[in-house]
Amino acid sequence: MKHDYPEPFVVDASSSHTHTCILLHGRGSNGPKFGEALLSSQTSNNITFKSAFPPGTKFIFPTAKKRRSIIFKRIPINQWFDNYSLDNPGIREHLQVDGLRETTEVIHQIIRDEVSGGIDLGNIVLGGLSQGCAASVYALLTFEGRVGAYVGMSGWFPFVKYVNESLGGEEEKSGVEQVDEGVFNINTHGVGIGGFDNAEQEEDNQELEDEDEDEDEEEEEEDSDEEDDETDDDEVPTGNNHTEIPKPTTTTSSNNPLKVIEALNFLRENIDFPLLDSTVENLPCLKTPVFLGHGEEDEKVNVSLGRQTRDALLGLSMDVTWKLYADFGHWYKVPDEIDDIVAFLQKNIDSLS
Repeated sequence: MKHDYPEPFVVDASSSHTHTCILLHGRGSNGPKFGEALLSSQTSNNITFKSAFPPGTKFIFPTAKKRRSIIFKRIPINQWFDNYSLDNPGIREHLQVDGLRETTEVIHQIIRDEVSGGIDLGNIVLGGLSQGCAASVYALLTFEGRVGAYVGMSGWFPFVKYVNESLGGEEEKSGVEQVDEGVFNINTHGVGIGGFDNAEQEEDNQELEDEDEDEDEEEEEEDSDEEDDETDDDEVPTGNNHTEIPKPTTTTSSNNPLKVIEALNFLRENIDFPLLDSTVENLPCLKTPVFLGHGEEDEKVNVSLGRQTRDALLGLSMDVTWKLYADFGHWYKVPDEIDDIVAFLQKNIDSLS
């Protein structure tokens, strides 16, 4: 399957290729901008993020295709999927589905291409920042194998409440307002809870039809470059200190294999992926160790959404390392979070230590 995504920004290994890191940028950014900044970020030992890895490490920074953004007057911007609100991710969340499907297929193909090129699946790191975290965690949980590790920064988990419902848990009381499930379908194919409000469906259908029109296309593309600066997730705030929050105890429902399969099958059905057999005993993707870092004062993606992601993955019985950075906003904390990511990867991928 082919998708019109730009070519990724790739930094090849400087010696025999042994490892690959695939990391996704935030909304409004791109692979080169995100990748160059991350690779040059320094640890507390004054070495760059890139230098903290063996010379056989290849870095791949995909770039999201331009999609019309509903909340930015349908101006095309680089985003992995469209979404209406992060204050309340449940509003019109069906808008996310098409982008999540395409992006997941693209990321899965990048992983498969690396494996076909001779890289062990256990030597591949997947992750992302902000919306790149949201897209990559979805790709992680719908992949058929276990990658070496996952790294998520300042992100969230699309459709997390349905995963929690499948596991038998309750939605986290974190100040994120609940939505009336009767207002919308959870995907664009009528598979989900409730039905569309007629007025909203007509509006969304018109928006989709409008996307096929070519009038003023070039003018809008030029405008989008200016808009990218306003919507860019790659903004470096300031702040100090970090703390680690203890992992909450997983619920008993997380130990029920049928509930776990139901949760994963929701994510798969939501993007038209084939379902897992209910008798499957091995779920490799859930064996992937996960790092999640989040600024306590994140002004773009509230830390409560990071905690929701943490708790849902724990509910799936995944191994999650959670780091909370006090007095810090939306970005990765330098050097603290860079130190933490490097230490996490060296701990969980033997060949990196």
